Amino acid sequence: MHLTIVTPLLASIVFSWALAEDFSGPGQIRTLDVRENNQDLGCLTSKGKWTTVESLCDEFNAQRVGSNNEFRLSSTGGGSCGIDGVTFKCGIQSGIFGTWGTEGPVSGREVVRYGAYGLMEGSGNSPPDAKEEAVEIHFSTGNEGGKAVWLGWKAL
Repeated sequence: MHLTIVTPLLASIVFSWALAEDFSGPGQIRTLDVRENNQDLGCLTSKGKWTTVESLCDEFNAQRVGSNNEFRLSSTGGGSCGIDGVTFKCGIQSGIFGTWGTEGPVSGREVVRYGAYGLMEGSGNSPPDAKEEAVEIHFSTGNEGGKAVWLGWKAL
């Protein structure tokens, strides 16, 4: 009897905690493979570029606005983040991003969307090798040949 009362309560607490962590306050933006169990393939730098070198991962700040699924992003080293054409960049005018909530394309996690778009891909060789420079990341058309990723959140 206690188990049936505690289980829904515990699930409710865990669910609330998970939602509060995604895209709120300080964190890193992580690149999550669209396949292979959403494997973490690196992070974004202060300029919004994709790297696999952990020491280059920048700290971002997400501030929720409007509904619970909308937020602004800024990089501690690069300023406000937004979309320039189809490319994610920091140091430009701030954009309002959103998520599909935890029922989106990565089960149980929120991922970045901008309008109806969210699937991203690196320019050139992606994910970049640790010896290579970070690469720009942009909305995927599926024709570039790079690795397609979702942008997820790692709270700090």
